[in-house]
Amino acid sequence: MAAFLEEVPLPGLALVARTLWGSPGPTDALGRRHDLAVGVDGGRITAVVPAARVRELHADRVVDLGDATLLPGFVDAHVHLTPTGLALGGGDLHAVRSAADLLAAVRVLARTAPAGGPLWGHGFDDATFQPAGLPRAEAVAEAAGGRPVYLSRVCGHQGLATLDLLAAADALEAVGCERDPDGRPTGMVRSAANLAARRHALDALPAAALVAAQDRALALAARHGVTCVHEMGSPGIGGRRDFELLLDRADALPVEVVGYWGELDFDYVAGRKLNQVGGDLWLDGSLGARTAALSAPYQDAPEEAGSLYHHDDELVDLYVRASLAGVQVAVHAIGDLAIGQAVRCARRAARTVGRTALAACRHRVEHAELLGSDGADRIAELGLAVSVQPAFDAAWGGPGGMYVQRLGVRRAKSMNPFADLWARGVPMAGGSDANVTPLDPWNGVAAAVHHNRSPQRLGLPVALELFTLGGRILARQERVTGRIHPGQRADLTVFPGDVLAGDPARLRCTEAVATLVAGRLVHGPADLAVETAPGPG
Repeated sequence: MAAFLEEVPLPGLALVARTLWGSPGPTDALGRRHDLAVGVDGGRITAVVPAARVRELHADRVVDLGDATLLPGFVDAHVHLTPTGLALGGGDLHAVRSAADLLAAVRVLARTAPAGGPLWGHGFDDATFQPAGLPRAEAVAEAAGGRPVYLSRVCGHQGLATLDLLAAADALEAVGCERDPDGRPTGMVRSAANLAARRHALDALPAAALVAAQDRALALAARHGVTCVHEMGSPGIGGRRDFELLLDRADALPVEVVGYWGELDFDYVAGRKLNQVGGDLWLDGSLGARTAALSAPYQDAPEEAGSLYHHDDELVDLYVRASLAGVQVAVHAIGDLAIGQAVRCARRAARTVGRTALAACRHRVEHAELLGSDGADRIAELGLAVSVQPAFDAAWGGPGGMYVQRLGVRRAKSMNPFADLWARGVPMAGGSDANVTPLDPWNGVAAAVHHNRSPQRLGLPVALELFTLGGRILARQERVTGRIHPGQRADLTVFPGDVLAGDPARLRCTEAVATLVAGRLVHGPADLAVETAPGPG
């Protein structure tokens, strides 16, 4: 693998692979083409020819990838790079299964985390705790040896913090700060209190720590064959400082970053010259935190049904202003009430700007988990697009899963209707919502193929398209890249073996052989490097 076949003093690189997916011309039933050579020069794909005709490409170097599959680069259409990188640096709480485990993890963080700023952890899921229940803020403070602490639930919509951090964040009197029967704060926060605590915790970290976290996450993405991520910045995720530390370095990053800013502040987006607004513009919260907005109460908390975070008029105004400017709007909507608001407000905006102008912007709904009986039809009718996270179904679907706990069996059966959306022609892309689920596209592909409800499963070629071309379509980049076609940007990844011949679940956590972004090697053996290729753009 990656052995030189020839060297001639002419420009460019030719990659020879046993299997290609997403290339032009006749393919087999899975979309494969065999024994082909792909020419790469100047950051773009110059030709795709049978391997026997590789000399026609007049390449400097011909690299035989051997028994490998060449794919268009993966796209993760919904990520949070800084929290992902912070977890990679030692704050990963996904393995925690009890309050005692959580306190033990805090003790480890207190010993190992660099000085400066609060302790940060992410990923605990109290729905799995045995016995049930979270530790109180005082116990967390003791475990941390006096350092301020913020711990994020896996969904990001609920947190556990020490009282000193909550006081510094002005979160103690905010909506969502839980109190015990005696009126004392427990440390658990949701809604506005969680946003304030989370934002304060990240703002208190040194800028160098945020940059290092972003770089760790991007390196992981490249190792997993991801050539582009859609970064969902917002005040409740990382704040403007975090978002700008990333975007201001965009040209030097190994992986392309498409930035979404989750506020109604259209002027800020225009000032940053972004082509998209929103992303994690939260219309509601999450099912795990019981803050997703539902039309009927939660099964396990009949007094709760979540709530909408924005008024219709302000959302309609955003859709209208963005559509007139050709800017895409993306909204976070998980519960059926929130998805209904997104569709209702888009329809109202269409009466002002026209259906054609609205559809041309390819406005997005992020997550769209609990659609309701006619949700897919209403989304298709307006030309909206959907960013889905199949790994949510793998994590929380199925008998006894969190969906059943929160919604009951009947409503849980309607979650994540991928096949329904696809059948109606809704543009779709796959993402991880990292670090809610792993930044690993094969994990998402496998989850789409193995949906807990067989009628909603996607075939492997469709699941792959969600995580390759789908992300380019949602970012309105499909004319530039996303396929292995001559003239397209050379965003490519290589995986060992014929990845289309077996169960994609076996490829979870598999490292790519190589990843190229605009012809630049960002992961893999040095003999694939193309020194003169430009960056993404």
